[in-house]
Amino acid sequence: MSTYQSLLLGIRSSGDYFISTFMFGVMFGIAATSAGISHWHALLMSASVFTASGQFAALEFWQSPLPYGTIALSVALVSSRNILLGMAMTHHFDGQSLKRRIVWLFMLNDPGVVTTYRLEKNVDRLGYVTGYGISMMTSWLLSTWLGLSVAGVFATLDLGSIDFAGPLVIATMMMLFIKGSKTRATPWAVSGIVALMLFELDAANYLVLLLSVAAGVMAAVIQERHPGA
Repeated sequence: MSTYQSLLLGIRSSGDYFISTFMFGVMFGIAATSAGISHWHALLMSASVFTASGQFAALEFWQSPLPYGTIALSVALVSSRNILLGMAMTHHFDGQSLKRRIVWLFMLNDPGVVTTYRLEKNVDRLGYVTGYGISMMTSWLLSTWLGLSVAGVFATLDLGSIDFAGPLVIATMMMLFIKGSKTRATPWAVSGIVALMLFELDAANYLVLLLSVAAGVMAAVIQERHPGA
């Protein structure tokens, strides 16, 4: 299958995540307005950073004067998973031009990488993940714009529920990853439970994301070493 055909397959396969990404984008648009970020800057952030968890983490520290170092560190920590995603896909770079590699890196996304391993070997992984990323980027930008546009409707409401975005991301990822998967759901369940507990303890969003993912990884390691557990 050619790179272009694989790209189209990635776009077609992204339906579930397109919808969930749209939901989070609307929430981010509303939260960004609440934090005092202009529409132009919020859209620029979504277009250039392209990471829901990292952007919500940045909102935790969005105050004047901006703590640039703290924001950069929190986004880097939350987005550090991309290092593993890149390592897992690096052999698919073989034979690809520098231009295609740069586009692929910009469009790198978690669901695209995960779902690509369920595909047949004749699919071009680089093209597939890029197509998936184009779909996610489209959803993210459109939903951010919609959230910014409707934020005024929620101006008089309590936006504290936006803080639940972190656990909601984890919960949605759990449902979509487990759907149709033959793997045991224990790590995802542990991750979700920890996320909910941290939310109830008023932990920062970036801590909710980091620690819940870490708990899920630990559960997966224990499950691998003790299959009967």
